[in-house]
Amino acid sequence: MSEQLFQMQTFTNGSILAIEGGRKGDHFHIITEGQVVLRKKNPVSGEDAAQHLGKGDFFGIITAMTGFPHLETATAASGVVGVISVHRDRFADLIRRNTPLAMKIIRSYSLRLRQLDSILHKNDDKSSDSIQEMINIADGTLDLGNKELAAYMFQSCLESYPEGSHRAKCIAKLNYLNKTESRTLKTGSMRTYDKGEIIFCEGEPAKELYIVQAGRVQIIKYSNGKEIIVNNLKDGDIFGEMALLDNKPRYASAIPLELSNIIVMSKDNFSTITETNPGLMAKVITVLSERVWVSHKKAVNSKITDPAYRFADMLMILAEQSKVRIAPRVGHNYKMSPEDLLHSMGLGDTDMPNLIRFIKSHTFITNDGKTITCTDMSLLELAVKGFKDKYSKY
Repeated sequence: MSEQLFQMQTFTNGSILAIEGGRKGDHFHIITEGQVVLRKKNPVSGEDAAQHLGKGDFFGIITAMTGFPHLETATAASGVVGVISVHRDRFADLIRRNTPLAMKIIRSYSLRLRQLDSILHKNDDKSSDSIQEMINIADGTLDLGNKELAAYMFQSCLESYPEGSHRAKCIAKLNYLNKTESRTLKTGSMRTYDKGEIIFCEGEPAKELYIVQAGRVQIIKYSNGKEIIVNNLKDGDIFGEMALLDNKPRYASAIPLELSNIIVMSKDNFSTITETNPGLMAKVITVLSERVWVSHKKAVNSKITDPAYRFADMLMILAEQSKVRIAPRVGHNYKMSPEDLLHSMGLGDTDMPNLIRFIKSHTFITNDGKTITCTDMSLLELAVKGFKDKYSKY
């Protein structure tokens, strides 16, 4: 089937095309006739429980491109539903012929990611004024003791918004930090960053997309008075693409964890490259698909009130994100400490007793003080299912 570019299929009213939580799905679908309804058992705040799709709309792409479980159930909702089914291996061939489709997918993902980010960080103290918002983030970062990142933010604010009442405050902060008003920015499509050298900061205007050629980069975000680790990136990973595509300020900061070589694409050449290099576009869409899935799962997780359920669910999310096989006697080392786990969930030291209690009460979860390990993924899956059955509203 994957030898064909696409396959035409028809379904009758009520046919189930995808099942929420199901892991099968190496094709995504474009509707050519009729209607399809997508339903979520656990819609996040602001999301409709049911979404109606029609001709030209698509579904199933997240699972097809990532292999992650479906986020919703897709049901045929008209007498006849016609779809074009495309295997993930042929996606680059499809967008070579239909670049606007790829851009439609990416823009829909960018919007969805922004919505999910606003849910995950809805209590952030943010102003509609981009300048004041950036200064607030810089002040909060300085309060946390991250002087280098705070200075970079004040410098970026001055360069991005050179005039205004904020200027005097930024200069005063930079004088306090013994920093100049301007930064020395790297240029070119191939760049090398030292450990700790800032690639970009949260709140500044976005101009470029980045690909890690070699090294590791950490993405961090200021939220509710805390510095949250959003992601740790490795060779081949793409970052900065969301702000690049929707022209919004950076939603987080990027800082290398070691000497890193970075490939850079600018807004000016991005459209041309996506037309001439559909393989890169396919990779960008795969990255966005992964982030939509993870962000949705984390948004649902943030609403769980039972600490044990929330920890178990988050460990399952992280394992699936790492493409760990869910099977008996298959283990997974999360390579993160209990503190790291709490930090990634936006939790603090006061939640540590609950986490330690959870670990001690589940024999298949171990903690040596440095890393958390699950010794049997099937038992973790059963635990999460048990919690879901107990709290069916989640």
